[in-house]
Amino acid sequence: MRDSRIRPALAEFQSAHYLYTMKVKDIKRLVEREPFRPFGVRLNNGAQYLFKKPRDVGAPKDYHLLVYFGENQVALIETDSIVEIFGP
Repeated sequence: MRDSRIRPALAEFQSAHYLYTMKVKDIKRLVEREPFRPFGVRLNNGAQYLFKKPRDVGAPKDYHLLVYFGENQVALIETDSIVEIFGP
């Protein structure tokens, strides 16, 4: 007999994986679109970062991480900590 707790846990994992994959695709699209248009991200800790210019953002090829280059600040942003992507 199967444990009835496995199915909900699997559904939750698949849902989280789907949301992570969609978020990565959205971020990749925003970073690479031509011409670049500003966008921001809000993190699960309440921090917000606004990417105003292409030089404000960096990322590895798989976009699992963003780098924010501000005027006097650099921040590493894990993609899974992003709870919202917004326009300026």
